[in-house]
Amino acid sequence: MSKYSKLARGLCDLLIWAALSVASLLLHKLVRPFRRGFFCGDESLGYPLRESTIGHQLVIAIALAVPTAVIAVVELFKQLPGAGPTRESGKRDGCRMGQRLGQLYRQALFYLYGLAMVTFTTMLSKLCIGRLRPHFYAVCQPMLPDGSGCQDGQNLGRYIDSFTCSNANMSDFQFRQLNQSFPSGHASLAMYAMLYLAIYLQAALSTSLSKLLKHLLQFLFVMFGWYVSLTRITDYHHHWSDVLAGAALGVVFAWLTSAYVADLFAGRRWQKAGYSANTLRKAQVSPKSSTKSQAGGGSGGSGAGAQPPALPAYTFGTLPYLAAHPAQAQAQYAQPYHNYGYVP
Repeated sequence: MSKYSKLARGLCDLLIWAALSVASLLLHKLVRPFRRGFFCGDESLGYPLRESTIGHQLVIAIALAVPTAVIAVVELFKQLPGAGPTRESGKRDGCRMGQRLGQLYRQALFYLYGLAMVTFTTMLSKLCIGRLRPHFYAVCQPMLPDGSGCQDGQNLGRYIDSFTCSNANMSDFQFRQLNQSFPSGHASLAMYAMLYLAIYLQAALSTSLSKLLKHLLQFLFVMFGWYVSLTRITDYHHHWSDVLAGAALGVVFAWLTSAYVADLFAGRRWQKAGYSANTLRKAQVSPKSSTKSQAGGGSGGSGAGAQPPALPAYTFGTLPYLAAHPAQAQAQYAQPYHNYGYVP
């Protein structure tokens, strides 16, 4: 891929991330949530209002800054494949800053794209479901059309879907957030950010000082995300099921982004398949070299140390080839072959 093709691809990915982020913002600002009713006397809505242990701005700043900073440090200072001394000259290949910056851009953008996906999903779920928060009575102080309230005995146990909030001290932000309890946005953002960061460290970070150091960092990051989730229950801003659903969303999107968007473990899969870490290519056997090796093996390769030639990668099916070359059938039939065409 040429330099301009890589640049165009990077800009296209950036525009896709920006479009999804703007869509989440417009969804939050312009769409009104579903107006859900309630039962008078519902104890799950009667908790007091408390200040958030970790506010909205703080959790957004953490989800944006902490993983991005860790990714930047790892990508800028980790050892690249083939960056050590070469066998021929013994000199180092250099820091390759351009390659490091390009990899940093890709990894950071992959993470931010997953963050935009989980944000959009969480916001859409909040608006569609419209579940009331545990402090609904304390913040809203609902009043029925006839002027009565839930504290009146005749309304006990009634389902109310027509009401107005009589609390004059309620802010606009609190009013908009009253029926956006499910799922927890704090839990989904925090769990996505911290779990993705733990998965990224598993794939990208190598600690020679101690094997457990990396796993300790992973544990601390995941526990911080879990702590943020639990504070939403103790602060009475979410029901426990809201937090559980939000955490599940974060876990799912962290796995999807790391496995299919960023594809963090692709290098290890290539290495296990026998590909070089530098070129990610297997050595291919051309038709001419395969024919020559077969002819040479028939004339002078009858010794004990002679090895049968490898099957060419362009073979369309193994059985016809082996039938035409019975000398190789027993020695090479158990090897894996490409039987779906030439693999460049």
